[in-house]
Amino acid sequence: MAESESVSQITDDDGPRYRGASEKTGTNGLDVSIQQTDGVVAKPEGGDGNGGVAMKKEINLFAGICVVMGCIIGSGIFISPKGVLQYSGSVGTALIVWGICGVVAFLGGLCYAELGSSIPKSGGEYTYLNEAFGPALAFLMLWVNFVIVAPGDIAIISQTFAIYLVVPFYGDCDPPRWAVVLISEACIILVYGYNCMTVRGATWVQNVCTVAKVAGLGIIIIAGIVLLFQGNTEYLNFDGPGTTPVRISLAFYNGLFSFVGWSCLNALTEELKNPVRDFPIAAVVSMSLVTVIYVLTNIAYFTAMSPQELLASPAVAVTFGDKVLGNWAWLMPLAVALSTFGATNGNVLSLSRLVFVGARDGLLPDLLGMVHIRFLTPMPALIAMMIFSIIYGLYDDVGSLINYTGFAYWLFVGIVVTGLLWLRYKRPKLERPFKVPLPIPIIFSLFCYLLVFVSIFASPFEAAVGTIIILTGIPFYLYGVVWKNKPSRLKSILDSSCRFFQKMMLVVSQEVDTFDSY
Repeated sequence: MAESESVSQITDDDGPRYRGASEKTGTNGLDVSIQQTDGVVAKPEGGDGNGGVAMKKEINLFAGICVVMGCIIGSGIFISPKGVLQYSGSVGTALIVWGICGVVAFLGGLCYAELGSSIPKSGGEYTYLNEAFGPALAFLMLWVNFVIVAPGDIAIISQTFAIYLVVPFYGDCDPPRWAVVLISEACIILVYGYNCMTVRGATWVQNVCTVAKVAGLGIIIIAGIVLLFQGNTEYLNFDGPGTTPVRISLAFYNGLFSFVGWSCLNALTEELKNPVRDFPIAAVVSMSLVTVIYVLTNIAYFTAMSPQELLASPAVAVTFGDKVLGNWAWLMPLAVALSTFGATNGNVLSLSRLVFVGARDGLLPDLLGMVHIRFLTPMPALIAMMIFSIIYGLYDDVGSLINYTGFAYWLFVGIVVTGLLWLRYKRPKLERPFKVPLPIPIIFSLFCYLLVFVSIFASPFEAAVGTIIILTGIPFYLYGVVWKNKPSRLKSILDSSCRFFQKMMLVVSQEVDTFDSY
Protein backbone atom coordinates (compact mmCIF):
# COMPACT_ATOMS: atom_id res chain seq x y z
CA MET A 1 0.00 0.00 0.00
CA ALA A 2 1.41 3.39 -0.95
CA GLU A 3 1.96 6.00 1.71
CA SER A 4 -0.60 8.33 0.17
CA GLU A 5 -3.19 5.58 0.38
CA SER A 6 -2.49 4.52 3.95
CA VAL A 7 -2.76 7.95 5.56
CA SER A 8 -5.26 10.68 4.80
CA GLN A 9 -6.21 13.81 6.69
CA ILE A 10 -9.83 14.47 7.59
CA THR A 11 -10.98 17.80 8.95
CA ASP A 12 -14.11 18.12 11.06
CA ASP A 13 -15.39 20.23 13.92
CA ASP A 14 -12.93 18.60 16.31
CA GLY A 15 -9.93 19.61 14.24
CA PRO A 16 -7.64 17.51 12.03
CA ARG A 17 -7.96 13.76 12.21
CA TYR A 18 -5.82 11.14 10.49
CA ARG A 19 -7.27 7.91 9.22
CA GLY A 20 -6.02 4.93 7.33
CA ALA A 21 -7.56 3.37 4.31
CA SER A 22 -9.63 1.04 6.46
CA GLU A 23 -11.34 3.02 9.22
CA LYS A 24 -12.80 0.82 11.92
CA THR A 25 -14.73 1.15 15.13
CA GLY A 26 -14.62 -1.49 17.86
CA THR A 27 -17.49 -3.02 19.76
CA ASN A 28 -17.31 -0.35 22.42
CA GLY A 29 -17.80 2.45 19.94
CA LEU A 30 -14.31 3.89 20.03
CA ASP A 31 -12.73 5.34 16.89
CA VAL A 32 -9.46 3.42 16.57
CA SER A 33 -8.23 4.58 13.20
CA ILE A 34 -5.84 7.49 13.73
CA GLN A 35 -2.68 6.83 11.76
CA GLN A 36 -0.44 9.77 12.67
CA THR A 37 -0.30 13.16 14.33
CA ASP A 38 1.27 16.41 13.17
CA GLY A 39 5.01 16.25 12.98
CA VAL A 40 5.20 12.45 12.95
CA VAL A 41 6.48 10.63 9.91
CA ALA A 42 3.76 8.79 8.06
CA LYS A 43 5.87 5.74 7.39
CA PRO A 44 7.19 4.38 10.69
CA GLU A 45 10.12 2.06 10.92
CA GLY A 46 9.47 -1.66 11.13
CA GLY A 47 5.99 -3.05 10.71
CA ASP A 48 5.37 -5.11 7.64
CA GLY A 49 8.17 -3.50 5.66
CA ASN A 50 5.74 -1.47 3.55
CA GLY A 51 4.98 1.28 6.05
CA GLY A 52 2.27 -0.67 7.87
CA VAL A 53 2.23 -0.23 11.63
CA ALA A 54 2.45 -3.64 13.27
CA MET A 55 4.41 -5.47 15.92
CA LYS A 56 7.52 -7.21 14.62
CA LYS A 57 8.76 -10.78 14.90
CA GLU A 58 11.83 -10.27 17.07
CA ILE A 59 11.92 -13.30 19.39
CA ASN A 60 14.18 -16.18 18.37
CA LEU A 61 14.42 -19.65 19.89
CA PHE A 62 16.98 -18.77 22.55
CA ALA A 63 14.96 -15.73 23.63
CA GLY A 64 11.84 -17.89 23.73
CA ILE A 65 13.51 -20.40 26.04
CA CYS A 66 14.71 -17.54 28.24
CA VAL A 67 11.18 -16.10 28.40
CA VAL A 68 9.77 -19.42 29.64
CA MET A 69 12.57 -20.15 32.10
CA GLY A 70 12.72 -16.53 33.24
CA CYS A 71 9.00 -16.45 34.01
CA ILE A 72 9.08 -19.78 35.85
CA ILE A 73 12.21 -19.19 37.92
CA GLY A 74 11.34 -16.19 40.05
CA SER A 75 12.04 -15.85 43.74
CA GLY A 76 10.37 -18.99 45.08
CA ILE A 77 13.20 -21.48 44.61
CA PHE A 78 15.64 -19.00 46.18
CA ILE A 79 13.49 -17.84 49.07
CA SER A 80 10.83 -20.28 50.13
CA PRO A 81 10.78 -23.81 48.66
CA LYS A 82 9.39 -24.94 52.00
CA GLY A 83 5.72 -25.61 51.16
CA VAL A 84 6.56 -28.91 49.48
CA LEU A 85 8.71 -30.09 52.41
CA GLN A 86 6.15 -29.00 54.98
CA TYR A 87 3.39 -31.13 53.49
CA SER A 88 5.54 -34.03 52.24
CA GLY A 89 6.66 -35.14 55.68
CA SER A 90 10.24 -36.03 54.72
CA VAL A 91 13.10 -34.83 52.55
CA GLY A 92 12.99 -37.91 50.31
CA THR A 93 9.26 -37.56 49.67
CA ALA A 94 9.70 -33.82 48.99
CA LEU A 95 12.33 -34.51 46.33
CA ILE A 96 10.04 -37.06 44.67
CA VAL A 97 7.21 -34.50 44.70
CA TRP A 98 9.48 -31.92 43.05
CA GLY A 99 10.34 -34.43 40.32
CA ILE A 100 6.71 -35.40 39.68
CA CYS A 101 5.68 -31.73 39.61
CA GLY A 102 8.30 -31.19 36.92
CA VAL A 103 6.90 -34.06 34.87
CA VAL A 104 3.34 -32.74 35.19
CA ALA A 105 4.45 -29.23 34.24
CA PHE A 106 6.35 -30.75 31.31
CA LEU A 107 3.10 -32.33 30.08
CA GLY A 108 1.39 -28.96 30.41
CA GLY A 109 4.15 -27.33 28.40
CA LEU A 110 3.65 -29.90 25.62
CA CYS A 111 -0.10 -29.17 25.53
CA TYR A 112 0.59 -25.46 25.23
CA ALA A 113 3.17 -26.16 22.52
CA GLU A 114 0.45 -27.82 20.43
CA LEU A 115 -1.88 -24.87 20.95
CA GLY A 116 0.84 -22.33 20.18
CA SER A 117 2.01 -24.03 17.00
CA SER A 118 -1.51 -24.61 15.66
CA ILE A 119 -3.12 -21.26 16.61
CA PRO A 120 -0.68 -18.58 15.35
CA LYS A 121 -2.15 -15.78 17.46
CA SER A 122 -0.81 -14.08 20.58
CA GLY A 123 -2.79 -13.90 23.80
CA GLY A 124 -2.08 -17.27 25.40
CA GLU A 125 -4.91 -18.65 27.52
CA TYR A 126 -7.24 -15.83 26.53
CA THR A 127 -6.93 -16.66 22.82
CA TYR A 128 -7.40 -20.40 23.35
CA LEU A 129 -10.46 -19.93 25.58
CA ASN A 130 -11.96 -17.53 23.05
CA GLU A 131 -11.32 -19.94 20.19
CA ALA A 132 -12.71 -23.00 21.99
CA PHE A 133 -15.53 -21.66 24.15
CA GLY A 134 -16.31 -18.12 23.06
CA PRO A 135 -15.71 -14.60 24.36
CA ALA A 136 -17.64 -14.70 27.65
CA LEU A 137 -15.36 -17.20 29.40
CA ALA A 138 -12.30 -15.68 27.76
CA PHE A 139 -13.28 -12.24 29.05
CA LEU A 140 -13.61 -13.43 32.66
CA MET A 141 -10.11 -14.91 32.47
CA LEU A 142 -8.84 -11.71 30.86
CA TRP A 143 -10.62 -9.55 33.43
CA VAL A 144 -9.14 -11.19 36.53
CA ASN A 145 -5.66 -11.20 34.97
CA PHE A 146 -5.79 -7.58 33.81
CA VAL A 147 -7.22 -6.08 36.98
CA ILE A 148 -5.69 -8.24 39.73
CA VAL A 149 -3.42 -11.18 38.95
CA ALA A 150 -0.93 -9.80 36.41
CA PRO A 151 -0.28 -6.35 37.97
CA GLY A 152 -0.46 -7.83 41.48
CA ASP A 153 2.12 -10.51 40.69
CA ILE A 154 4.40 -7.92 39.12
CA ALA A 155 4.07 -5.70 42.20
CA ILE A 156 4.93 -8.60 44.54
CA ILE A 157 7.94 -9.67 42.48
CA SER A 158 9.23 -6.08 42.31
CA GLN A 159 8.89 -5.77 46.09
CA THR A 160 10.98 -8.91 46.50
CA PHE A 161 13.55 -7.44 44.10
CA ALA A 162 13.70 -4.27 46.20
CA ILE A 163 14.13 -6.16 49.48
CA TYR A 164 17.04 -8.24 48.24
CA LEU A 165 18.67 -5.31 46.50
CA VAL A 166 18.91 -3.35 49.75
CA VAL A 167 19.43 -6.23 52.22
CA PRO A 168 23.27 -6.20 51.87
CA PHE A 169 23.32 -2.55 52.99
CA TYR A 170 21.41 -3.16 56.24
CA GLY A 171 23.19 -6.24 57.60
CA ASP A 172 21.02 -8.06 60.14
CA CYS A 173 18.42 -5.28 60.24
CA ASP A 174 15.24 -5.21 58.20
CA PRO A 175 15.35 -2.58 55.45
CA PRO A 176 13.04 0.41 56.03
CA ARG A 177 9.62 0.27 54.41
CA TRP A 178 10.10 3.52 52.47
CA ALA A 179 13.27 2.21 50.80
CA VAL A 180 11.54 -0.98 49.66
CA VAL A 181 8.55 0.95 48.29
CA LEU A 182 10.68 3.49 46.42
CA ILE A 183 12.91 0.85 44.83
CA SER A 184 10.03 -1.47 43.95
CA GLU A 185 8.08 1.38 42.34
CA ALA A 186 11.20 2.47 40.46
CA CYS A 187 11.62 -1.13 39.26
CA ILE A 188 8.00 -1.21 38.05
CA ILE A 189 8.33 2.08 36.17
CA LEU A 190 11.71 1.13 34.69
CA VAL A 191 10.58 -2.27 33.42
CA TYR A 192 7.32 -1.03 31.98
CA GLY A 193 9.11 2.00 30.55
CA TYR A 194 11.65 0.17 28.42
CA ASN A 195 9.02 -2.43 27.45
CA CYS A 196 7.07 0.50 26.00
CA MET A 197 10.12 1.51 23.95
CA THR A 198 11.61 -1.72 22.66
CA VAL A 199 10.72 -5.40 22.38
CA ARG A 200 14.27 -6.29 21.39
CA GLY A 201 15.66 -4.56 24.48
CA ALA A 202 13.15 -6.33 26.72
CA THR A 203 14.13 -9.73 25.32
CA TRP A 204 17.81 -8.85 25.77
CA VAL A 205 17.17 -8.06 29.45
CA GLN A 206 15.27 -11.34 29.74
CA ASN A 207 18.16 -13.29 28.24
CA VAL A 208 20.73 -11.69 30.58
CA CYS A 209 18.62 -12.13 33.72
CA THR A 210 17.77 -15.75 32.87
CA VAL A 211 21.43 -16.62 32.38
CA ALA A 212 22.25 -14.83 35.65
CA LYS A 213 19.58 -16.64 37.69
CA VAL A 214 20.57 -20.02 36.25
CA ALA A 215 24.18 -19.17 37.14
CA GLY A 216 23.10 -18.33 40.69
CA LEU A 217 21.32 -21.65 41.04
CA GLY A 218 24.33 -23.29 39.42
CA ILE A 219 26.51 -21.97 42.26
CA ILE A 220 24.15 -23.59 44.77
CA ILE A 221 24.12 -26.87 42.83
CA ILE A 222 27.91 -27.02 42.46
CA ALA A 223 28.37 -26.28 46.17
CA GLY A 224 25.86 -29.03 46.92
CA ILE A 225 27.73 -31.53 44.74
CA VAL A 226 30.96 -30.73 46.59
CA LEU A 227 29.21 -31.26 49.93
CA LEU A 228 27.74 -34.54 48.68
CA PHE A 229 31.21 -35.82 47.81
CA GLN A 230 32.31 -34.77 51.29
CA GLY A 231 29.65 -37.08 52.74
CA ASN A 232 27.01 -34.54 53.81
CA THR A 233 24.02 -36.82 53.19
CA GLU A 234 22.55 -37.15 56.67
CA TYR A 235 19.36 -35.26 55.78
CA LEU A 236 18.74 -36.98 52.43
CA ASN A 237 16.40 -39.68 53.72
CA PHE A 238 12.75 -40.48 54.32
CA ASP A 239 12.82 -39.85 58.06
CA GLY A 240 10.03 -37.62 59.26
CA PRO A 241 6.44 -37.47 60.53
CA GLY A 242 5.07 -38.89 57.28
CA THR A 243 2.18 -37.52 55.27
CA THR A 244 -1.47 -38.11 54.32
CA PRO A 245 -3.33 -38.00 51.00
CA VAL A 246 -4.60 -34.50 51.77
CA ARG A 247 -1.19 -33.21 52.79
CA ILE A 248 0.56 -34.77 49.79
CA SER A 249 -2.03 -33.09 47.58
CA LEU A 250 -1.12 -29.76 49.16
CA ALA A 251 2.56 -30.56 48.56
CA PHE A 252 1.83 -31.01 44.84
CA TYR A 253 -0.24 -27.81 44.87
CA ASN A 254 2.70 -25.84 46.29
CA GLY A 255 5.23 -27.52 44.03
CA LEU A 256 3.33 -26.94 40.80
CA PHE A 257 2.93 -23.24 41.56
CA SER A 258 6.73 -23.03 41.35
CA PHE A 259 6.48 -24.17 37.71
CA VAL A 260 3.83 -21.62 36.71
CA GLY A 261 5.02 -19.66 33.68
CA TRP A 262 5.22 -22.28 30.93
CA SER A 263 2.45 -20.40 29.05
CA CYS A 264 4.30 -17.05 28.88
CA LEU A 265 5.66 -17.74 25.40
CA ASN A 266 2.14 -18.46 24.11
CA ALA A 267 1.23 -14.85 24.86
CA LEU A 268 3.92 -13.75 22.38
CA THR A 269 3.14 -16.07 19.45
CA GLU A 270 2.89 -13.35 16.81
CA GLU A 271 6.31 -12.00 17.81
CA LEU A 272 8.13 -15.33 17.41
CA LYS A 273 10.27 -15.65 14.31
CA ASN A 274 9.41 -19.33 13.82
CA PRO A 275 6.60 -20.40 16.18
CA VAL A 276 5.96 -23.75 14.49
CA ARG A 277 9.54 -24.86 15.19
CA ASP A 278 10.18 -22.96 18.39
CA PHE A 279 7.18 -23.90 20.55
CA PRO A 280 7.94 -27.63 20.92
CA ILE A 281 11.67 -27.06 21.32
CA ALA A 282 11.21 -24.26 23.86
CA ALA A 283 8.73 -26.36 25.86
CA VAL A 284 10.97 -29.45 25.98
CA VAL A 285 14.22 -27.59 26.69
CA SER A 286 12.90 -25.09 29.24
CA MET A 287 10.72 -27.48 31.23
CA SER A 288 13.43 -30.16 31.31
CA LEU A 289 16.07 -27.68 32.48
CA VAL A 290 13.81 -26.14 35.12
CA THR A 291 12.88 -29.56 36.52
CA VAL A 292 16.51 -30.68 36.75
CA ILE A 293 17.57 -27.35 38.28
CA TYR A 294 14.77 -27.41 40.88
CA VAL A 295 15.49 -30.99 42.00
CA LEU A 296 19.27 -30.47 42.17
CA THR A 297 18.87 -27.16 44.01
CA ASN A 298 16.68 -28.78 46.65
CA ILE A 299 19.19 -31.63 47.04
CA ALA A 300 21.94 -29.03 47.48
CA TYR A 301 19.96 -27.22 50.18
CA PHE A 302 19.71 -30.41 52.24
CA THR A 303 23.44 -31.07 52.05
CA ALA A 304 23.99 -28.00 54.23
CA MET A 305 20.68 -27.45 56.04
CA SER A 306 18.42 -29.64 58.13
CA PRO A 307 14.71 -29.75 57.30
CA GLN A 308 14.05 -27.68 60.42
CA GLU A 309 16.55 -25.01 59.33
CA LEU A 310 15.00 -24.84 55.88
CA LEU A 311 11.48 -24.46 57.27
CA ALA A 312 12.63 -21.74 59.68
CA SER A 313 14.66 -19.77 57.13
CA PRO A 314 13.03 -16.61 55.71
CA ALA A 315 15.30 -16.87 52.64
CA VAL A 316 16.69 -20.34 52.03
CA ALA A 317 19.30 -19.43 49.40
CA VAL A 318 20.67 -16.63 51.57
CA THR A 319 20.92 -18.95 54.57
CA PHE A 320 22.65 -21.54 52.38
CA GLY A 321 25.10 -18.90 51.17
CA ASP A 322 25.87 -17.78 54.71
CA LYS A 323 26.66 -21.35 55.74
CA VAL A 324 28.55 -22.51 52.66
CA LEU A 325 29.90 -19.63 50.55
CA GLY A 326 31.71 -17.63 53.22
CA ASN A 327 32.90 -14.29 51.84
CA TRP A 328 30.98 -14.96 48.63
CA ALA A 329 27.64 -15.16 50.43
CA TRP A 330 26.67 -11.77 48.92
CA LEU A 331 26.17 -13.58 45.61
CA MET A 332 22.86 -15.04 46.86
CA PRO A 333 21.01 -11.74 47.49
CA LEU A 334 22.36 -10.55 44.15
CA ALA A 335 21.09 -13.71 42.43
CA VAL A 336 17.66 -13.27 44.01
CA ALA A 337 17.55 -9.62 42.90
CA LEU A 338 18.49 -10.50 39.30
CA SER A 339 16.07 -13.41 39.27
CA THR A 340 13.16 -11.28 40.47
CA PHE A 341 14.03 -8.45 38.09
CA GLY A 342 14.04 -10.92 35.21
CA ALA A 343 10.73 -12.42 36.35
CA THR A 344 9.23 -8.92 36.49
CA ASN A 345 10.44 -8.24 32.97
CA GLY A 346 9.17 -11.57 31.64
CA ASN A 347 5.74 -11.09 33.16
CA VAL A 348 5.43 -7.55 31.82
CA LEU A 349 6.58 -8.66 28.37
CA SER A 350 4.14 -11.57 28.12
CA LEU A 351 1.08 -10.64 30.20
CA SER A 352 0.68 -7.27 28.50
CA ARG A 353 -0.04 -9.18 25.27
CA LEU A 354 -3.15 -10.75 26.82
CA VAL A 355 -4.54 -7.26 27.37
CA PHE A 356 -3.41 -6.11 23.91
CA VAL A 357 -5.00 -9.04 22.05
CA GLY A 358 -8.18 -8.90 24.13
CA ALA A 359 -8.59 -5.23 23.26
CA ARG A 360 -7.76 -5.90 19.62
CA ASP A 361 -10.56 -8.46 19.60
CA GLY A 362 -13.00 -5.91 21.02
CA LEU A 363 -13.31 -7.24 24.59
CA LEU A 364 -11.48 -4.32 26.19
CA PRO A 365 -11.30 -0.63 25.20
CA ASP A 366 -9.85 -0.35 21.71
CA LEU A 367 -7.12 2.01 22.88
CA LEU A 368 -5.50 -0.89 24.74
CA GLY A 369 -5.19 -2.80 21.45
CA MET A 370 -3.02 -0.20 19.71
CA VAL A 371 0.72 0.02 19.10
CA HIS A 372 3.16 2.90 19.08
CA ILE A 373 3.89 4.09 15.54
CA ARG A 374 7.68 4.14 16.03
CA PHE A 375 8.44 1.71 18.83
CA LEU A 376 5.89 -0.85 17.58
CA THR A 377 5.01 -1.89 21.14
CA PRO A 378 1.56 -2.19 22.82
CA MET A 379 2.17 0.99 24.80
CA PRO A 380 -1.41 1.64 26.03
CA ALA A 381 -1.78 -1.89 27.38
CA LEU A 382 1.58 -1.59 29.14
CA ILE A 383 0.73 1.80 30.66
CA ALA A 384 -2.66 0.56 31.90
CA MET A 385 -1.04 -2.44 33.59
CA MET A 386 1.70 -0.22 35.00
CA ILE A 387 -0.87 1.98 36.74
CA PHE A 388 -2.41 -1.05 38.47
CA SER A 389 1.04 -2.39 39.40
CA ILE A 390 2.10 0.96 40.90
CA ILE A 391 -1.07 1.09 43.01
CA TYR A 392 -0.64 -2.49 44.25
CA GLY A 393 3.04 -1.82 44.93
CA LEU A 394 2.12 0.70 47.62
CA TYR A 395 0.62 -1.99 49.84
CA ASP A 396 2.31 -4.66 51.96
CA ASP A 397 -0.31 -7.37 51.68
CA VAL A 398 -0.96 -7.62 47.95
CA GLY A 399 -0.32 -11.35 48.22
CA SER A 400 -3.56 -11.93 50.11
CA LEU A 401 -5.51 -10.50 47.19
CA ILE A 402 -3.64 -12.75 44.75
CA ASN A 403 -4.28 -15.77 46.99
CA TYR A 404 -8.01 -15.28 46.60
CA THR A 405 -7.72 -15.98 42.89
CA GLY A 406 -5.04 -18.69 43.09
CA PHE A 407 -7.50 -21.53 42.50
CA ALA A 408 -8.76 -19.77 39.36
CA TYR A 409 -5.37 -20.18 37.68
CA TRP A 410 -5.60 -23.96 37.67
CA LEU A 411 -9.28 -23.80 36.75
CA PHE A 412 -8.58 -21.74 33.64
CA VAL A 413 -5.52 -23.84 32.72
CA GLY A 414 -7.64 -26.99 33.01
CA ILE A 415 -10.33 -25.44 30.81
CA VAL A 416 -7.70 -24.36 28.27
CA VAL A 417 -6.35 -27.90 27.94
CA THR A 418 -9.90 -29.24 27.83
CA GLY A 419 -10.37 -26.76 25.00
CA LEU A 420 -7.45 -28.42 23.20
CA LEU A 421 -9.46 -31.65 23.24
CA TRP A 422 -12.61 -29.84 22.17
CA LEU A 423 -10.80 -28.15 19.26
CA ARG A 424 -9.65 -31.55 18.01
CA TYR A 425 -13.35 -32.42 17.68
CA LYS A 426 -14.59 -28.98 16.67
CA ARG A 427 -11.85 -28.27 14.12
CA PRO A 428 -10.38 -31.61 13.03
CA LYS A 429 -8.86 -30.07 9.90
CA LEU A 430 -6.93 -27.40 11.81
CA GLU A 431 -3.27 -27.76 10.90
CA ARG A 432 -1.34 -29.08 13.89
CA PRO A 433 2.42 -29.13 13.17
CA PHE A 434 2.99 -30.49 16.67
CA LYS A 435 0.42 -32.82 18.21
CA VAL A 436 0.66 -34.46 21.62
CA PRO A 437 -0.71 -37.97 22.26
CA LEU A 438 -4.33 -37.89 23.44
CA PRO A 439 -3.66 -39.20 26.99
CA ILE A 440 -1.40 -36.24 27.79
CA PRO A 441 -4.05 -33.45 27.70
CA ILE A 442 -6.55 -35.75 29.43
CA ILE A 443 -4.16 -36.53 32.30
CA PHE A 444 -2.99 -32.94 32.63
CA SER A 445 -6.48 -31.40 32.63
CA LEU A 446 -7.65 -33.91 35.27
CA PHE A 447 -4.61 -32.99 37.37
CA CYS A 448 -5.55 -29.30 37.09
CA TYR A 449 -9.12 -29.98 38.23
CA LEU A 450 -7.72 -32.00 41.14
CA LEU A 451 -5.65 -28.98 42.16
CA VAL A 452 -8.77 -26.80 41.98
CA PHE A 453 -10.56 -29.23 44.31
CA VAL A 454 -7.59 -29.28 46.68
CA SER A 455 -7.40 -25.48 46.84
CA ILE A 456 -11.15 -25.19 47.50
CA PHE A 457 -10.97 -27.90 50.16
CA ALA A 458 -7.96 -26.30 51.84
CA SER A 459 -9.15 -22.68 51.65
CA PRO A 460 -12.92 -22.54 51.00
CA PHE A 461 -13.27 -18.91 52.08
CA GLU A 462 -10.51 -17.70 49.76
CA ALA A 463 -12.03 -19.72 46.91
CA ALA A 464 -15.45 -18.16 47.54
CA VAL A 465 -13.99 -14.64 47.56
CA GLY A 466 -12.00 -15.44 44.41
CA THR A 467 -15.16 -16.62 42.65
CA ILE A 468 -16.89 -13.36 43.54
CA ILE A 469 -13.91 -11.39 42.20
CA ILE A 470 -14.06 -13.27 38.91
CA LEU A 471 -17.82 -12.75 38.59
CA THR A 472 -17.40 -8.98 39.00
CA GLY A 473 -16.27 -9.05 35.39
CA ILE A 474 -19.77 -9.92 34.18
CA PRO A 475 -21.17 -6.35 34.41
CA PHE A 476 -18.16 -5.03 32.51
CA TYR A 477 -18.63 -7.71 29.84
CA LEU A 478 -22.30 -6.77 29.47
CA TYR A 479 -21.43 -3.09 29.20
CA GLY A 480 -18.38 -3.26 26.96
CA VAL A 481 -19.16 -6.23 24.71
CA VAL A 482 -22.85 -7.17 24.80
CA TRP A 483 -24.31 -3.64 24.89
CA LYS A 484 -23.68 -2.45 21.33
CA ASN A 485 -26.29 0.30 20.96
CA LYS A 486 -24.80 2.80 23.35
CA PRO A 487 -26.22 6.36 23.45
CA SER A 488 -24.69 8.68 20.88
CA ARG A 489 -23.54 11.08 23.60
CA LEU A 490 -21.64 8.31 25.40
CA LYS A 491 -20.12 7.17 22.11
CA SER A 492 -19.00 10.72 21.38
CA ILE A 493 -17.30 11.01 24.79
CA LEU A 494 -15.55 7.67 24.37
CA ASP A 495 -14.55 8.54 20.80
CA SER A 496 -13.07 11.90 21.80
CA SER A 497 -11.22 10.35 24.75
CA CYS A 498 -9.74 7.66 22.53
CA ARG A 499 -8.55 10.21 19.95
CA PHE A 500 -7.00 12.34 22.70
CA PHE A 501 -4.98 9.47 24.15
CA GLN A 502 -4.00 8.25 20.70
CA LYS A 503 -2.52 11.62 19.85
CA MET A 504 -0.85 11.91 23.24
CA MET A 505 0.80 8.45 23.03
CA LEU A 506 1.21 8.32 19.22
CA VAL A 507 -0.51 4.95 18.94
CA VAL A 508 -2.70 3.42 16.22
CA SER A 509 -4.40 0.16 15.41
CA GLN A 510 -2.24 -2.34 13.57
CA GLU A 511 -2.44 -1.73 9.84
CA VAL A 512 -1.58 -5.32 8.93
CA ASP A 513 -2.39 -8.66 10.52
CA THR A 514 0.52 -10.22 12.35
CA PHE A 515 -0.91 -13.74 12.34
CA ASP A 516 -1.94 -16.05 9.55
CA SER A 517 -5.49 -17.27 9.15
CA TYR A 518 -6.16 -20.61 10.77
